[in-house]
Amino acid sequence: MKMLSEIPARIRNGTAVVSVIGAGRVGLPLCIVLARSGIRVIAVDVDEQRTASIAEGKMPFYYPAMAGWLDLIVRNKMLTASTSTSDSFKQSDIIIVTVGTPTGNQYQLDYSQLYSAIRELLLVDLRHKAILLRSTSVPGTMKSIVLPMLTKETGLQLGRDFALAVCPERILEGQAHRELYELPEIVGAEDDASAEIAAELFRKINPTKKILVTTPTGAELAKLFTNVFRYVNFALANEFAIWAEKYGEDAHEIVRIANEGYGRAKIPKPGLAGGPCLGKDGFLLDNGTTFSSIVSTAWKLNEAVPQHIVQSLSGPLGPLYKLKISVLGLAFKAGSDDIRLSPSAKLVDILRAYGAEVVIHDPHVKGTQTLGAALARPDAVILATNHPEFECLAPTIDESGARIIYDVWGMFRQSDFKKTTYMKFGKA
Repeated sequence: MKMLSEIPARIRNGTAVVSVIGAGRVGLPLCIVLARSGIRVIAVDVDEQRTASIAEGKMPFYYPAMAGWLDLIVRNKMLTASTSTSDSFKQSDIIIVTVGTPTGNQYQLDYSQLYSAIRELLLVDLRHKAILLRSTSVPGTMKSIVLPMLTKETGLQLGRDFALAVCPERILEGQAHRELYELPEIVGAEDDASAEIAAELFRKINPTKKILVTTPTGAELAKLFTNVFRYVNFALANEFAIWAEKYGEDAHEIVRIANEGYGRAKIPKPGLAGGPCLGKDGFLLDNGTTFSSIVSTAWKLNEAVPQHIVQSLSGPLGPLYKLKISVLGLAFKAGSDDIRLSPSAKLVDILRAYGAEVVIHDPHVKGTQTLGAALARPDAVILATNHPEFECLAPTIDESGARIIYDVWGMFRQSDFKKTTYMKFGKA
């Protein structure tokens, strides 16, 4: 029988098997990198279409940097995909939970996927197995929910019979192929055995990877602090943009000169801020406490930017009813096809509420219209997502017949347009 104490050696010699629950934008890149590092991996997901795509060596979402890696490791039989949790878990030494922890329509906590994953774990013998929690979670989730469920339902003892650690994912979407190798790994554990197993697994990816060991709750907080810090800074940049408009200046140019050669200024560019992590993590941090005024104000400000854009267009265009407004970009960030909690999607909803006829083009999002359809005599064009594919479109937009181009991200210059009025977020 395999023993818990043997798992670190099995990781080092490449005989350990890892199951990853949730083969999405967090779980699948981790599967791929672990498999490339010499670990046999089983990608587990309830979505049969997704697991079928993975089994064929095809990325189920847009990620060109990893497409070739996935094809190779599947052909080399280092990565398999399955919808069967029990079969996968029985084979595995380590089980990594990467399921989503979204918030509902009213931003209430939704742990249904996490509870489902834990219930699946309880269906197999967890003796001498390690469980790593990589999903973003409310502080105290491991100690107050996951650990009590596992110990009370199984009668097993942490550190003797099974291992459990919080190892939060901190990868920038679309950069996992680089950051999984480079970023330090936070490991939150209550016992030495759990911390050692987690550290060995991530050092298998990169032997020089820095491992930062803390408590489980400390690890959960560190992830939330990271995202909320970024989100608040984006909100501050967006407030700067509103102030620049008020004073008749260009926020993008002011941010550029404020940052230039001045190490203490790292002001981000203003723009639409959101997505499946940044927009919700303040609510996970807030769970059960009085909401911090800074975090809540940042959320309100970032969420108001789409409305501000629509109001800015309503001035020169007048009522938007029956006007054709073409939105370039639906994903929440450049180089992605992820539309979860996308501010661009919220912008589209607001435009439609005003009665506009909205045409959406995103080169990465399936189901959106062609660029030709979007630029066929629109009344206005909004560059909502800063995809690199849009950088060369200024001449085409200028010849499209659009009365206005609204550039959320400052990708273009006013001098690029002779026929179309140029507007930019953060510039009067």
